[in-house]
Amino acid sequence: MRTMHEPVTELDLVAYVDDQLDPWRRVAVERHLATDPEAAARVMADLQARDELRLAFAEPLPHEAPETRAAARRLARGLGLDRMLVRLAPMAAVLVLGGMIGAGVAGLGPLRVPQVVASEPPPEFIQAALEAHEAGRLRLSMQSQPAMPRLDAAEIRAKTGILLPGLPGDWQVQDVQIFPSPQGPSVEMALETPELGRLSLFAVRPGSFRVALPDEMQASGLEVAWFQIGEVAHVLVAEAAPPDALREAAEGLSRTLY
Repeated sequence: MRTMHEPVTELDLVAYVDDQLDPWRRVAVERHLATDPEAAARVMADLQARDELRLAFAEPLPHEAPETRAAARRLARGLGLDRMLVRLAPMAAVLVLGGMIGAGVAGLGPLRVPQVVASEPPPEFIQAALEAHEAGRLRLSMQSQPAMPRLDAAEIRAKTGILLPGLPGDWQVQDVQIFPSPQGPSVEMALETPELGRLSLFAVRPGSFRVALPDEMQASGLEVAWFQIGEVAHVLVAEAAPPDALREAAEGLSRTLY
């Protein structure tokens, strides 16, 4: 057990936001925040995002049918998000109901809305991710532009407010860069993976609060999967990937953020 006198780390700040600290450790974190305005501002922003998320899904859907709730539970289990069920069940129910309406079919298992019937265009940050992917690919091909494979997720979060997901142990980081984008500073990572080959992970704060489960699409001849948790959006871009593989990888990354 950590005591009041041990240095406060980034993990302590995350645990503080998630209400995972004992009272003595919370006092130590609050004492640290009182002397670190920048850290205090980030923690307050995270607390606000947490509370907004809880409020957004606090009320049940009106006249929610038992079949809809059961379908929502199947969707959550299929995505491996059982721990998120309490806070995301209403949203999952909306997704399932929307899928049944779009497809014109009821009583199916996990449903996916085809891209052709999607009710909204892809987020604007998808284009920024594609441009960052191309810039990163070009950079790695140039001898005069040395790669920067060192990843300091805590420093990136402190400077940009971008929380990066945990990477699988067999994914190798080849390059990490801060890129400008229409949405503000972004992070572009070049990765080498056993199953998907070379791909990039793009992360940015798009300026809106949203919880969007992983989805995939094709753009500019590339495979793209994206999701958003709170104020940070994440995009995986691959030259080629088996069907559903990139989306499943995005699901795995999204689970590390909870």
